[in-house]
Amino acid sequence: MYSIEWQKRGLPHAHILIWMMEKITPNRINEIISAEVLDIEIDKDLHDIVSKNMIHGPCGSLNNNSLCMSNGKCTKKYPRDLLVETITGND
Repeated sequence: MYSIEWQKRGLPHAHILIWMMEKITPNRINEIISAEVLDIEIDKDLHDIVSKNMIHGPCGSLNNNSLCMSNGKCTKKYPRDLLVETITGND
């Protein structure tokens, strides 16, 4: 399973999950995969780097000149609501 993302500067990176024995089922995704921004009190420098380079935005009404904007809307469909659980599609 993989997902390729294009960052602010136009460079791609991939999230790749490889399993060897048993396929992951959608109801187990959140047990295995997670991401969070490091607490600023634990490591301020790393928190600042991730916040600056790995988080989308600001765009929309906060920054109409953002590279992701086209016809007044974010081409990446942000802002998005936060979800408690992962949703999978047919693709």
